[in-house]
Amino acid sequence: MTGTVWLVVANPFSLELRMKFFHLHHPEEVTVLCDHERCEQVADYLEVDDHGREQRACAMHTASKTHASRLPAREPSCDLPFRSRPAALKLGDATTLRGPTP
Repeated sequence: MTGTVWLVVANPFSLELRMKFFHLHHPEEVTVLCDHERCEQVADYLEVDDHGREQRACAMHTASKTHASRLPAREPSCDLPFRSRPAALKLGDATTLRGPTP
């Protein structure tokens, strides 16, 4: 077999996107979930790459080395749909804690 074989080696550091991390702001009465598949944890981190793509992540799935409470807060883009569930407790709703009154 004759011919030329070309070996292309990419620098792995040049392919890595730089991420910016933010503390995710949750809308009122909504709990935003992690975007990772099959994860039902609450998302505390908003990760934004160089191209402006956003991803909500929980503490387990984030690449951030800083705790969410120490990051600047930011709301996600309004164009980005998110998985959510109603908040378990609404502030000021004492019946949720005790159950219905007879």
